[in-house]
Amino acid sequence: MAKRKSIDPINMLPLPGLYELAKPKSAADGRSEMGYHWKVGTEPPVLGAHSVAKHEIFERYVRIYIDTLTKSHVQTRLNLTIVDGFCGGGRYRLDGAEVDGSPLRMLHAVEQAQRTLEEARARGFTIAADFVFIDENAEHLAYLRDLLIKRGFGERLDKDVRLVKSTFEEAAPSVIDAIRRKGRAHRSLFFLDQYGWSDVKLATVRKIMGELTNPEIVLTFMVDALANLLCEKNSSISALANIDLNREDARALIAMKDNKGWKRIIQNTLYQHIQGHTGAAFYTPFFIHPAESHRDYWLLHLSKHHQAREEMGNVFWGIQNTMEHFGGPGLDALGFDPGVDMRQGMMDYTFDDNAEARSKKQLLEQIPRLLHTATIGGGPVTKRDLFASRANDTPVVSKIVDSQLAELRDAGEILILANKKDSLGNVVGNTVRERASRYSWDDRIQFTRQIPMFSPLRDKAA
Repeated sequence: MAKRKSIDPINMLPLPGLYELAKPKSAADGRSEMGYHWKVGTEPPVLGAHSVAKHEIFERYVRIYIDTLTKSHVQTRLNLTIVDGFCGGGRYRLDGAEVDGSPLRMLHAVEQAQRTLEEARARGFTIAADFVFIDENAEHLAYLRDLLIKRGFGERLDKDVRLVKSTFEEAAPSVIDAIRRKGRAHRSLFFLDQYGWSDVKLATVRKIMGELTNPEIVLTFMVDALANLLCEKNSSISALANIDLNREDARALIAMKDNKGWKRIIQNTLYQHIQGHTGAAFYTPFFIHPAESHRDYWLLHLSKHHQAREEMGNVFWGIQNTMEHFGGPGLDALGFDPGVDMRQGMMDYTFDDNAEARSKKQLLEQIPRLLHTATIGGGPVTKRDLFASRANDTPVVSKIVDSQLAELRDAGEILILANKKDSLGNVVGNTVRERASRYSWDDRIQFTRQIPMFSPLRDKAA
């Protein structure tokens, strides 16, 4: 059979596909360059440097998630489902030693939280956690099963610890149904560490967000690989449908390659597209730069509540200099313009002391202006009103906002008011918080009667 000629991608977008091109390519030894392979009786694969930080984030977030949801001392039980959609064999080599992968780290995180809660609660506490580990490779699951048995989890297999041989897409409907049957809260964490960008359909993400009450998704997305492939002549749109891009969308993206800084322009546009197709109210991208491949990818955290986004932000601030935010300091930090390189002057934002200082400086200028705009129509303005609606576009977390609210209060620019209970238990409204350094989402913020001379609002008010 004669070999087909490549066709101009803008005009036809034919041939075998971005779907296959998005997959890891096989190396000579049978392992993949971007992925991993496990087989019982052989050494585990070497963990890529970029994955070390990811696994740390996954484990930390499980711990913070449980801590956040178990603060009430009246509570005695938490129903939770943790889904690892691309679990692998669960063991790696790193710097001459063997280390646990995400399945074992998540199991241990929940065990530690269980012990801590049992010790702290006189009435005891139960974390009713179900684990679903999914992989389409039978050898990977055999390796993981063997590892779990050796680690003492054998009795839990096929009960609260399930290994599922499947693609994530095929397994997702039954996983969602199982979560729905477990109770009404639908507390669930989905860790979807795909190798490329097309294994998880945005339609499935929307299904999770639409059918479950309290899901959260952490999704990796090889955005640099997609940007490069869009501009290869042997590409097709078969996989683009998985992320809701049609032929016209692809043509528009490919046409961008004629512009200066085309790769970043494509990434900007993809960000806006994906943000609008996840069904998640709160969506924050973080950049990871794998040194070994020199290709960028996103770590996307998707949720339905601003507090979830807040806690993930705290994880990134706790792991400094390993991740970068997809923007600059302050609120409304992203402000994407498809004609501007989004990383220019921004990507040194690595959650360190310098980044925090820059954010605080920016907030001192932004908060008064935002408050002025919010109060034009009258009525109270809460911390939630000012911050939660902008959480998607900022690396800033609540404690940084609180520090700058306190500074503006101490400078006499604003008052912070709260509802408090008196000695008889009666609620007293509009209590001025004169010394507090942390504020609740429902605390109200208002200007003092006299705007100070140095206030950035004086010129606006004049």
